[in-house]
Amino acid sequence: LDTSGSMSGFPMETSKAMMRRAIENLRPEDRFNIVTFAGNTSVLFPDPVANNEQNRHKALRFIDTLQGAGGTEMMKAINMALGGEHDPKKVRIVCFLTDGYIGNDMAIVGAVKEHAKTTRVFSFGIGNAVNRFLMDAMAQAGRGDAHYVLSHEQAQKSADKFYERIDAPVLT
Repeated sequence: LDTSGSMSGFPMETSKAMMRRAIENLRPEDRFNIVTFAGNTSVLFPDPVANNEQNRHKALRFIDTLQGAGGTEMMKAINMALGGEHDPKKVRIVCFLTDGYIGNDMAIVGAVKEHAKTTRVFSFGIGNAVNRFLMDAMAQAGRGDAHYVLSHEQAQKSADKFYERIDAPVLT
């Protein structure tokens, strides 16, 4: 989740609502983590954690504290979210929520392509002036999909479309 200054207001509030919904809709066997990025990158848990009441509660409290401030450094978040050990028998889904005000588009897309492996990368462009080139290219490099949220009404529709796509894989 992008927590830079350009995400203040509608983009941050919409992103937080989408994150809450994602946490609340996890399946019992799912694992999750939250990575935030602005000038620095932070991670909620050292590794993805089990979907249990305690971890969900901690994540929801963390989401409530987020606010937009500072610049945008996305590369560390890309490496953190797509790096580490990954169970090849499971599909890892990584979602980036950002307005895409980032200066190194091609380096970001290259890093997604290089590190995605079996991961599916979804990008959610939040706000009125989203960097669509970056959002589309990240999703394509990560064999995912890009969604654009320009209003509160679109947030619900985008989240529903995303859940439809990941809930029923074509082949398992």
